[in-house]
Amino acid sequence: MNKMSVLTCLLFIAGACAISSNCAKSRPQLTKEKPIPPEAIKIAEPATTGSAPSLAPPEAAEVKHKIESVFKGSVTILTDRTPYFIAGDFNGDSSQDLVVVVKTTPGKVLEINDELAPWTLVDPVPRAKSASKKAPYPELHAEMARRRRTVIDEGDILQAVIHGFQSKGWRDPQATQAYLLKGAADGKMETQSRKQIVWAGNEDKLPRIWGDVIAQSIREQYGFLYYNGAKYAWYNPRTYQPESARMVHGRVSEVRR
Repeated sequence: MNKMSVLTCLLFIAGACAISSNCAKSRPQLTKEKPIPPEAIKIAEPATTGSAPSLAPPEAAEVKHKIESVFKGSVTILTDRTPYFIAGDFNGDSSQDLVVVVKTTPGKVLEINDELAPWTLVDPVPRAKSASKKAPYPELHAEMARRRRTVIDEGDILQAVIHGFQSKGWRDPQATQAYLLKGAADGKMETQSRKQIVWAGNEDKLPRIWGDVIAQSIREQYGFLYYNGAKYAWYNPRTYQPESARMVHGRVSEVRR
């Protein structure tokens, strides 16, 4: 074998060795993973949902403080009623609400009827309007009638409803959503749960009830006030017609026309 052949052979062997060395270095090193101890694995527990937390009954002092903080002196509590306040989840959001019998504070009627006031005025009980009664504020009444808004008069006895906020209910400082119900503070009021009102066989004869109701008598007729999703309404068992009955009655009226 000549010198050229030997040199070529040596170069071929050296190149092969270099390639083999690089391949060996590029191979990933397999390492044995350490097992994860069972105590290090945390399994997320499913969230539990339930009803509103049980809260202590309202105390007179805190009820007075709440009314003053929400209505800013526009109404005065009538403590001669028994009871003059009750609690319950009336709008069905699992947060405790408060209902208090109040009266307009003298000289505060315009503030109560102010369109920018942070409460909603509601006249839940249908009644025949008396033409002989002179409105103390004619311009105010005319404006309210034009806008189809409830108007509160001097000396009106009202029910103040304050909706609760989260777990603390009406006691929470952020619980400021309020309603003033006109003409509803008549008979003794009582909180009744939805289960006491709705049972199998009568649900289709009642309005949709979101939570608890304010059971009482108004003008010697027993019924209850309930939240309808937007405001408070009065249920009179003698005059209430379910939606299906109203639709049938409306169709019959159209046919007669």
